[in-house]
Amino acid sequence: MEISERYQLKKRLGSQRKRKFGELFLATDSKTGSTVVLKTVRLDKNNSTIADRLRAESNFSFDFKGLPKTLHFEASNSTLFLVREYFEGVTLDVYWETLKRKQRLPFVLEFLQKLNPIFDHLKHLGIVHCDIKPSNLLIEQGVDTFQVHLLDFGLSIKTSEVEENKNRKLLFPLGYASPELLLNHLDILDQRTDIFALGIVLWRLYAGKLPLIHPNPSVFTNLQLTHPLPEHSEISKRLHAILLKMAYKHQFKVPPNRMDQSEVKELLSIAMQERYTSLEEIIQALELILKKRFWW
Repeated sequence: MEISERYQLKKRLGSQRKRKFGELFLATDSKTGSTVVLKTVRLDKNNSTIADRLRAESNFSFDFKGLPKTLHFEASNSTLFLVREYFEGVTLDVYWETLKRKQRLPFVLEFLQKLNPIFDHLKHLGIVHCDIKPSNLLIEQGVDTFQVHLLDFGLSIKTSEVEENKNRKLLFPLGYASPELLLNHLDILDQRTDIFALGIVLWRLYAGKLPLIHPNPSVFTNLQLTHPLPEHSEISKRLHAILLKMAYKHQFKVPPNRMDQSEVKELLSIAMQERYTSLEEIIQALELILKKRFWW
């Protein structure tokens, strides 16, 4: 049975901007009756990078709570199809807007506690997600609790593929990507790279915008490489200290492209050593804040 016959489209998902990167549908599997997510990318020269990303994503299939499972992948002469399990929920930023101010810090703690086993599992497998952002974190609400799902492994890497990672050149979205990602030193990535992005995610939730943002991409990139995470009126000093450690970076005084790349790599590695090494460390730091009852 061809994929076009097996899966009946119910509705299109995603914004118009996201559709530039392929089509996303909610569909029904006629064989099992289950609801699934169907991603499609047309094969043409304008979509080659997006097609490669979908192929890469299809290779990351998990049988673990909170991680996506590939149900079907198929390539026709003109289109790639990827079918994955469907989870009903909302993205992290949308869920955040439903919280009252006093609920936010307790939610962050519980969110990280639920994300922790997912991160531990990825670390055990030697996988770095590389695209942690609110739209890739889904909150599935239950009766009195919630489940976290980490989605979209199209930019993910396996740390065991050292030589392959040295030669890969990937385009990472500005805003959440760590310096080692922006500068494509993929052979030194580890979970601290994802922890960096998670720190930016939490800062953005509280502030309502990305830090160091600028309309000029070159200036924006430069700010990301040279400036630490700024303070914000919505973020307490104690929480800011945690986020700053999560997203610690070397502050380049000279453009990295004018430096010897071995020196750049060394500086990036030294900065990574200053970050938290696990979500458990961050959870413990947040628990101390809550115990002292600093609410904001």
